[in-house]
Amino acid sequence: MNTIAQDLASIQAFSELPALDLVSGGAAWRQRELAVSEPLWEEGDAADGLAVLVSGELQVERQGVTVGKVQAGEIIGEASAFLKAHVRTVTLRAASPSRVLLLSGEKLQAMRGTGSAMYDTLLELAQHALVRRVRATNQRIAMSVNGGGPDAAREERSALVRLWNALRQDEPSTPCPPIEPLLRVQPGLGGVDESTIAAIARGFTAVPYAAGTILFLEGEPGTDAWLVAQGEVDVIHNVRDGKAERLAKLGPARLLGVNALIERGPRAASCVTATPCWLYRMDGAQGYAHLHGAQRTAWRESLVGSLTSQIRNADDALEASNPAAAATPNDDARFEEILLASGWTPGPLSVGLSELETIVTEEASRGQRTYSVQRRTPSGE
Repeated sequence: MNTIAQDLASIQAFSELPALDLVSGGAAWRQRELAVSEPLWEEGDAADGLAVLVSGELQVERQGVTVGKVQAGEIIGEASAFLKAHVRTVTLRAASPSRVLLLSGEKLQAMRGTGSAMYDTLLELAQHALVRRVRATNQRIAMSVNGGGPDAAREERSALVRLWNALRQDEPSTPCPPIEPLLRVQPGLGGVDESTIAAIARGFTAVPYAAGTILFLEGEPGTDAWLVAQGEVDVIHNVRDGKAERLAKLGPARLLGVNALIERGPRAASCVTATPCWLYRMDGAQGYAHLHGAQRTAWRESLVGSLTSQIRNADDALEASNPAAAATPNDDARFEEILLASGWTPGPLSVGLSELETIVTEEASRGQRTYSVQRRTPSGE
């Protein structure tokens, strides 16, 4: 194997590909080494292709503020590559000496055209990476906003209330709209053939829901996904102490619960019908197992677009609720970085952050934070 094929083989996601696929597919990649602080690409750059980090660590910056990290083995730039975005939305900078493999959009599409197993692996990597980023973005919201409404919760209703709910007409009063036009507006599905749309549609079942119905709660095991046909659904993320932030209000043609089709982890948010709704439900146990070949690829690519929309919705909610926190993580690691930058170093007494008498002044300005740190000697030293 050549060096690039060996690098790919060292990454778990590619390790099961046959050696011939690694060598032939590896020829499409190019390698780049980054020194500390050197950017791989910058926010606003023209977007072309994706990358996989082989070794080292990259920091993710938005508006000059570090908002995350990329570890070895992770895919980056996948949304731009699969959705053909025009510009980069973040800066990626080497936090340590790093080695990156780059694949252009043209080479990626060539892999798709030949039905390459490497293309399928990249698509799988992209889906799982986006699921993780949805969860990470929601966690940033939980740490940064106060929450403007109550968290969704299931309530045990009395027999009288259950009878009243059964008698009243809360469900949609009109027939369910057809699914085919709703699928046509999903990312990447506008130009596919009718047989592909029909095959994807067979995985969905139309279900009416009354207003206020909890489809699923944050933290519950994920099983199904839904496509909104009529009405609106609120996406709600718990913040703390029963308070929650509404991430989005989803109307017709919007997908929700997509994570469950990719990973069987806990729900990243709650979804509650805001109005009477017609929804198309996809059984997570079956998922899209009935799809094969180009039809399966088209649907999986579309899911990448849906996950990207989830991240954008969450970012928009964070920006609207707390502009100063939108690009800044709020965690102990970041706080420690601030202290270390001010000259503080842990001493032999192992004084913790909570015991160190430190003044931190924070000023929010244009989506960034400015810190000034004044060190005091802990009492007793």
